[in-house]
Amino acid sequence: MKKIYLLFFLLLSIQIKAQTKDSCNLTKSNYNNIPAVAYNDVICLAKNSDKKFTLFFTFGIWCEPCRLHLPGAIKFAKQHNLDFYVILLEPEDNIKAEQAVNYLGYTKADIKTLILKDEVYGTKRRKKNKKFVNEITPKNSEAIDDYSKYILLNNNGEVLRVTNWKDGKDEEDWKDDSKMLDRILVPLITN
Repeated sequence: MKKIYLLFFLLLSIQIKAQTKDSCNLTKSNYNNIPAVAYNDVICLAKNSDKKFTLFFTFGIWCEPCRLHLPGAIKFAKQHNLDFYVILLEPEDNIKAEQAVNYLGYTKADIKTLILKDEVYGTKRRKKNKKFVNEITPKNSEAIDDYSKYILLNNNGEVLRVTNWKDGKDEEDWKDDSKMLDRILVPLITN
């Protein structure tokens, strides 16, 4: 009988957690099969994560630093037990979004991919990225609308850090951002 009760409570806790994730009410993009998100959705995902921290990585298929840094971002998230999402910056109906989804799936089959909502951020990539970066960057930090960003949130939905190119400018090799991650993000997740 104890085993039945244990099983029941285990299933109940899984169901409650699933409902919590669903409470973000993410909708799929009309053009591809991935969730389209805005600032509040990103906050919701972090708040409803079963991990202490959530890492979002901005990505464009045309962006060389994005492609080069992606394997390190995946590795970093896994090493530090972070919930991890990739956010696409393309317009939802753009062929580049489809190419990015295919590239990400090839890189890691189970990667969680999101795309910024056209209805909130518009369809011009640069303006879309700039608006999102200005929204997500903490007020005490400089909002720089570059790409290949790491956005770290805790499970209270607080944005702890949004990286930018200046964070890695003193590194010997811009292609490897692992030292920047160790210097900037590790202290935030180990305190």
